[in-house]
Amino acid sequence: MSRQLSSNIPEVTMLWMESTRVGSAARTHMDGTRARLDAAGIGVREQIYSEAVAEGIRDKITRLLKLVRAGRKSAHRGVLVARWHPFLAFVAPRWLRKGGKVLLLVQGNDESAYETNPWLRRIPAVDRLMTRSLGCASAVLCVNEGLAEWVRSKRAGADAVPVEVMPSGVSDLFFDATPVPTEEPYVLFFGGLAPWQGIDYMLEAHRSSKWPSGLKLLVIGDGAKAATVERAQGATLEWLGPKRPAELARYVAGALVTLCPKSNTGSMAKVTTPFKMLESAAAGVPVIATDIPAQKDMLEEGYGLLVDAEQPSDLADAVARVFKDEQLRESLVARARDFSPKCRWTYAAPQLANMIGALERDIRS
Repeated sequence: MSRQLSSNIPEVTMLWMESTRVGSAARTHMDGTRARLDAAGIGVREQIYSEAVAEGIRDKITRLLKLVRAGRKSAHRGVLVARWHPFLAFVAPRWLRKGGKVLLLVQGNDESAYETNPWLRRIPAVDRLMTRSLGCASAVLCVNEGLAEWVRSKRAGADAVPVEVMPSGVSDLFFDATPVPTEEPYVLFFGGLAPWQGIDYMLEAHRSSKWPSGLKLLVIGDGAKAATVERAQGATLEWLGPKRPAELARYVAGALVTLCPKSNTGSMAKVTTPFKMLESAAAGVPVIATDIPAQKDMLEEGYGLLVDAEQPSDLADAVARVFKDEQLRESLVARARDFSPKCRWTYAAPQLANMIGALERDIRS
């Protein structure tokens, strides 16, 4: 839907093509970007998005076409701030023809787009749409260097534009959440229960003899692997289904450690930036993550442990270390708390404001 917002000096228009249902990564990114704009004192002329959850491919395309029409109708001489999506190729050129600028926020690459939205492969020439949408950018902000490299490779031959790294942030809910009351410690996995999230790997680790006896694993989320998790439930494993953000934050805050066992999925392993890792750090909770390149880079701040993505027993062993070694646990918690302020969306607000300011100066010149 399109939501008109009041501002004395409207400066940007926001456009999100993915469904922004509550709890989705796209919604988290949209709300966080808006928080950054508000913190920088940048007005939003119009915010175009949809909360609809389309079931079939026809419904998805219908929703996307509605957003395309809304984006075209809104085109004006200003800055369009948009989350990257192949269908932006139908909006961005019109925006540029009218003298505006397009700031793309890139949270994933083509491989991640196909993994999370396999129906995209049924769209004719979707690869060309992806490349064309990137080629229309006046500037690009990516969440990590792996994505920045991918964008530069896709734009090879196009006019040079600024391509910078601007890290993600997380909801304020995770910074001050009150832990859920519990008598026993627990390990937590939360997020989408998709195959590439390492669900089978995690369940095998839980069955390992190295997993601490009696230590409970809680799983929050839903998705394709939900039935697998449900069948694995027992005395020390409980699936709680999906939770609203505020309640989820309380479970994160109360966890001994959280798990991010993401699979090594080729090129996507270099560009993934799981919100769950930042959300855990924001709550002052350590993370145990598989050693795929992007997650390895994220843990350079020291707020968690890395484990072999091909060895589930390594995950069980790391859980046991955190559970049994109080000194290690306290060290990881301290690192998470030190890093926590950088997880706020507003931390990178000046960088976003500077990029928008530069684009606006180009429009006026």
